[in-house]
Amino acid sequence: MMKTSGKELDLDQQIKFLNKISFFSTFDDHEIRQFLAVSKWLKVPTGTIIIKEGSVERVFYILVKGKVSVFKDLGDDQTLELTTLKTGDCFGEMSLVGETKRTAGVKTTKDSFILRVEPNIISTSNVFLQLKFYKRFCEILVTRLVVANKRISAPPAAILAPEAPRPKVEKSPPIAVTPPPPPPIELPALDIDLSSLPAQPVSVGRISPTKLQRRLNLKQLLVINKEPAERLQRLLSSSADNSRSLAELIALDPILSCKVLQTANSPFFRRSCQVISVPHAMIIVGIQHVGKMIKETLAASADIEVFSGIEELRQRFWRHAVVVARIAQQLKDIIRINTATDIYLAALLHDLGKLGIDDLEPSFYPQFLKPESDFRKDRLKKEAEYVGIDHSWPGVWIGEHLGLPSVYLDVMLHHHAPEKASGDSVLPTALVHLADLFACGRGFCMAGPDSEVTSPLESPAWALIQEHHRPFGEVNVYEFVTAFDEELNNTWKDITADLD
Repeated sequence: MMKTSGKELDLDQQIKFLNKISFFSTFDDHEIRQFLAVSKWLKVPTGTIIIKEGSVERVFYILVKGKVSVFKDLGDDQTLELTTLKTGDCFGEMSLVGETKRTAGVKTTKDSFILRVEPNIISTSNVFLQLKFYKRFCEILVTRLVVANKRISAPPAAILAPEAPRPKVEKSPPIAVTPPPPPPIELPALDIDLSSLPAQPVSVGRISPTKLQRRLNLKQLLVINKEPAERLQRLLSSSADNSRSLAELIALDPILSCKVLQTANSPFFRRSCQVISVPHAMIIVGIQHVGKMIKETLAASADIEVFSGIEELRQRFWRHAVVVARIAQQLKDIIRINTATDIYLAALLHDLGKLGIDDLEPSFYPQFLKPESDFRKDRLKKEAEYVGIDHSWPGVWIGEHLGLPSVYLDVMLHHHAPEKASGDSVLPTALVHLADLFACGRGFCMAGPDSEVTSPLESPAWALIQEHHRPFGEVNVYEFVTAFDEELNNTWKDITADLD
């Protein structure tokens, strides 16, 4: 029985505790109860070896509370720490794949509670619990493989490992000091007949959100971006095994990602808890069903026109979404923030409300293309002045229509004011807000490359990350932003890949 503060936790308290652990983010209470019945709680004091390097055992561990060190034995009583794991992490997972020797040792660095899982116990449990466990297990392995690939391909200086000792540094310098600007990014030249652009809309001032919501034509907003749509058409017509390519193309389009989530969370699949990531949704729905849903969505959106049919604006909207998503994921990986929220997806969807603004006032965004237009200055206020509301709330309305989990609605609502976010939404909102600033600073935004942009150093999001993610608390923000800008320079070709 697990104890905390000297008291034993009953089964209901254990379930409540595990609900906060990332590994169990997709489990409902009944499934956690079953899992506890076939697992073993361990209370482990500081300095205890949990896994001995070179040993052979088919056991998997989930760190319920505490901290452990993963290390290599260098001989002569010397060890090299590879990483540290904290509450919610798991380790020893490769033992479930086969009886191979442990490649590293693991020991506790503080008193810990650990859940020990043995394969033979799992294999004798309820078949549905087995399926849930192995799905979650596969997701973890895929995530770690992606992170490992990124680390291998990144220059050593770009990897800011949080487990490395951090020297005490002074707080960030005054906001007025800014890092060197990024190198200029070459973007396609505009090829637009300015005389064909709509006239400037009339200022309307504030309008009741309820009235605007009733005017919003939600069915007309589900437009698929042209580039991934064309590639998907070719892919779906092929008979080859294409699940990986299918997932990659879905991840390039906000609406398709929403539709996959919507399908997985529909009553048809009778989920007891919400699915919050596209990979998990694809597992739940199945590749064949996903393919059928995509074909139907592509057909339904074929004749939908957004941004007055102006290709440049449609491209800007799509490119901005993907670039912000990729930068947000990179920020999350470097800072090593552990959250159940799919940060890439949260960032990909953050500007869905712009489709709502375009539906309410189709002549608004075309003003961004006119030389000397002041619509690119203080854009949120301009949306409120000429449409009646900025794009935050329309994003929430679209998200609610699609049945998105609440954390994604919170990111859409607060990504321009992350200090207003609360609970589990704080860190995702802060990361998306910062990624938005970095992307716009490099010319990838609806207003164009020459629009006014706020420096990331001026953002309150850094203080939020330092407050809610303690390993980042001693980091000098100025130095981090400078280093991250350089990392973006090194990885920019990868970030903007597939966006032509």
